[in-house]
Amino acid sequence: MLEQPAISNFDEIRAEYCISDFIVRASDGILVLYVPKDKVSDKAQKGFVSLKQLDNLQNKLKIEFGTSSEIVLLDADSLTKVAEGFVALLKSTFQDIITDAHITFLNAHRVSATIVLSEFVDNSKKEAVAAFLNAVLTPAQIELQAVQWDEVELPSLIEILITTKKLQPVKLDGIYYFLHKDYPVLQMDWLNKQLDKLIKKKLLVRENDTKTYVITALGLNVLPKIANRNSSDIVRALDLGKRKW
Repeated sequence: MLEQPAISNFDEIRAEYCISDFIVRASDGILVLYVPKDKVSDKAQKGFVSLKQLDNLQNKLKIEFGTSSEIVLLDADSLTKVAEGFVALLKSTFQDIITDAHITFLNAHRVSATIVLSEFVDNSKKEAVAAFLNAVLTPAQIELQAVQWDEVELPSLIEILITTKKLQPVKLDGIYYFLHKDYPVLQMDWLNKQLDKLIKKKLLVRENDTKTYVITALGLNVLPKIANRNSSDIVRALDLGKRKW
């Protein structure tokens, strides 16, 4: 049996302020009030309670009853399911650049989002994702308060080109395992798409018989010229020398 706080009309307060549960914390006597997020709105309205109202309640409890309190907003199953639906929409619509997303309800009508990107994308694509999310949230009277971008570190096209030059002729898995040492989140499918991009740009060719990649003359011309022992030419020469021995 929970210890009932010394507040004469506590049951009425619970109903008015959508308080689902409470405890009197033994360590300091603080009254902890639990309110489901799906009952919290930005503004006062029937069936909901606003953060301002909850703040006023805390002041009232302190002044009238000498009771210090804390408000804890609880995640609600209904909002969790809604968030999962929005995440599924994002991932299916932008499956080429989004690997995951997390949508957190701050209250019944406000969310924040963290978008996990599978590759580096420019601002125009980010704006397109944010615009889509706003478009699906607005009809549900939900406001997108903030978006955070979780961008993975992946090799650039130039790095992929340099690696191919070092290892050529080389198969996809050879390039993958070489780059994976520095980029542990690298995925084979993503790398294959980047190699296709380089082929379309005429910087690489893929031999159909051997399934190997080699760099073209045009590809050589776009590589940075670095005159040191770590340049791709020197590394390749040393590697070929080791193979002979």
